[in-house]
Amino acid sequence: MTKSPPQAPLTALTSEFLHSRNLTLHKLNVFCMIARYSSVTRTAERLNIAQPAVTSHLRSLEDSLGTQLVRKTGRNIELTQAGERVYSWATEVMQRSSEMLLDLADIKKGVLGQTKIAAAMVVGTYKLPDIIIRFHKEYPAAKVCMSMSSPHLATQAVLSGDCDFGVTLIDPTQDTSRLETELLWKEPLFLVAALDSTLVGDVATLSELASLPFVTPMKGQIARELIDEALRTAGVVRTNSVLEFGHPEPILAAIRADIGPGFVFQSALPADLEREGLRIVRTPGIELTMPLFLIYDRKTVFSAPQTDLIDRIRRTFAALQDAPA
Repeated sequence: MTKSPPQAPLTALTSEFLHSRNLTLHKLNVFCMIARYSSVTRTAERLNIAQPAVTSHLRSLEDSLGTQLVRKTGRNIELTQAGERVYSWATEVMQRSSEMLLDLADIKKGVLGQTKIAAAMVVGTYKLPDIIIRFHKEYPAAKVCMSMSSPHLATQAVLSGDCDFGVTLIDPTQDTSRLETELLWKEPLFLVAALDSTLVGDVATLSELASLPFVTPMKGQIARELIDEALRTAGVVRTNSVLEFGHPEPILAAIRADIGPGFVFQSALPADLEREGLRIVRTPGIELTMPLFLIYDRKTVFSAPQTDLIDRIRRTFAALQDAPA
């Protein structure tokens, strides 16, 4: 069975191409079924049409495109190289056509469409859920889907059109020239230690920071690079990372167990640090912040509910910016 190909955005020339080649969605659907089941017979059974009709649609499609799309392999058939390319394209056309029909049905029923958000891990865990829940209470028919991933993948999801907008850090290695990038908040990171830790006092000097056992984000994460760069700028050339985690929760758990202190996002800090067995360690001369952005394609036209959701996100982070630390 042929695997579904990765999705790619449709171009503006798709409809013109379909018309010029006398292609129909029905022909493309029949071809996709042939590719999926590797059999004209099984396709005919699945579609409940005669086998000669399936063969006729296939031959008509090959004639329209001027290339052979399948070849016999024993009792089954397989796609040619050209067939693989056409299958990738046709699958996308069929999927987008299906989405369009579902959207039209939703509009007819008065149901709002789906909003897909790409979020960085920390903001997706600690800030966005409350905003989305409050939004849903006001717009119960609205469907909101939030995915959490690395800044690179979150940005890629917005660039590819898989997500409507993102709330994320920005990976400096990516080309974001197509995107609007709106700074929402510069989130502070604080050095946190176990409440009764003897590894560090209430204040950490630069010499102490150079020798402390740290619990850190994983190498390669933007947060880790920012922490290391801030320490290097302050004169701490090397740090001793004893444990690395990809999420603040295990970092906090290791700090609580007094494995070592670590820099933690403000959003991830519990409301009552002392009750959770934690405390803030002051780091004179080192101020760490992580810039968080709202990103979206410049050509995107948002619906009224989507605009309202984005405005709620803006207001939430504006309030955080104005609040005392």
